Amino acid sequence: MKILWMILITILFVSHIALAQDLILEKNPEEIIILAGDSMFYQRETWMVDLQTGENIYSWGKPISLNDEEVFIQVEGGVLLSTINDASNPNTIISIYADQPTIGMIYLTYPLHYLSLNYLYQFFWEPDEAAPIGRLLVDITNQNQEAIRNTVFVIADQQFDLNLEPFETKRLIVKEFQTMSAEKISRYNPSYFNDTNIHFFWDLLLPDEILFAAKAEYFEKSTTGVVFLGENYLSGETPQLRAEVGESTDIVVEEKIEKQEKLNQIFNKEGKEVLYDTLEKKSYRVANRGTEKKKIEVVVPLQAGYEFISCSVPLDRTEVNQISFFLDLDPQQEMKVSLEVSGKNFTSGFVFR
Repeated sequence: MKILWMILITILFVSHIALAQDLILEKNPEEIIILAGDSMFYQRETWMVDLQTGENIYSWGKPISLNDEEVFIQVEGGVLLSTINDASNPNTIISIYADQPTIGMIYLTYPLHYLSLNYLYQFFWEPDEAAPIGRLLVDITNQNQEAIRNTVFVIADQQFDLNLEPFETKRLIVKEFQTMSAEKISRYNPSYFNDTNIHFFWDLLLPDEILFAAKAEYFEKSTTGVVFLGENYLSGETPQLRAEVGESTDIVVEEKIEKQEKLNQIFNKEGKEVLYDTLEKKSYRVANRGTEKKKIEVVVPLQAGYEFISCSVPLDRTEVNQISFFLDLDPQQEMKVSLEVSGKNFTSGFVFR
C-alpha cells in the first residue's frame, strides 16, 4: 500500500510541475541589487505575471549556488500557497491562488555571495567652518568570473547604474553629510602618550542612520590645498568619534612642582620614617602660540588618597587615577593654572610626580 501511495504522490508531483509556467517565458523581470542592513548584497527579481482564477503555478530557475532557505518569496495580486524544491529538479515551483483574473507580481530576493563591499568615511574640515563635511563611500568588488552589466544597485536609498567586470572594484560616493557636532581639542597627557607632545584630536558626532564599521580618513582644507591628517577605524556601534589627527606645534604646556612638603611624620624605633602626610603644589603654564583659538585639555595623574585644597580652574574626574581641566585660549594667550592638594598616610613618594 505504501508503494502505491508513493507512486501516486510522484505522479501528482510530476504532473504539477508539468503544468507550471516557466517564469523565463514571461516578461523579463526588473532586477535590482540592494545593500541590506547586514552589509550583504541581495538580488531582487520582480516578475509581472497574468494570474487566472484559481491556482497558478510557476517555475523559477533558481541559481545553483543558492540554498533553498536563502530565497525569500513575496507575491501581490494573489495568495502564495506553497513553494516546492526538489533535489532532482533545479527549479523552484511557486503556487499562487487568485480570486479573479488580474496582473500579479512575484518578488524573489536572495543574497549575492560573490559581491563584497567595504565602507569608507572621509571628513574634510575647511577653515572657519564649525564642523567638517562627511562623505560615505562604498567599494564594491565583483568576485565572480562573469561580468555584471547595466544593473541597478540601491545603497542607502541611492540608485546607481553599474557595470562590473570580473574581479573589478568600483568606489561609489553614497552620501555626503554634515556632522551633528564637532570640536577640535588638543590634549596633554604624558602618562598616556608616553611623551610630552600636545596631541591634536577631532571629536565628532555622526548621524545614527549612516553608522557602519569602517575606516575613516581625515583631511584639512586650506587656501594652499588639502592635507591628509590621518586615519582610524570606527566600530559602527556609537555615533561618537574621537580621531587623533596629529600633534600641535603651536601650543606650549609646562608643568612645574612648586612644593612637596612632608607633615605629621611618624618614625619607628630605629628612627626610620614609616608614615607621613604631604602638602603639595603643582602649576601648569599653558600658551597658545597659534593664530586660531584653541581648546586644550591637560590631564593630571593623581593617585588615590589625596584631598583638594585649591585649584585656579574647574577640574573633572576622568579616571580613578587622573583628573583634567580644559582651557580655551585665544591666539597668543597664555595662562597659569595652580593646583594644591594634600595626601594622607604615605609610606613613600608623593602625590605629584
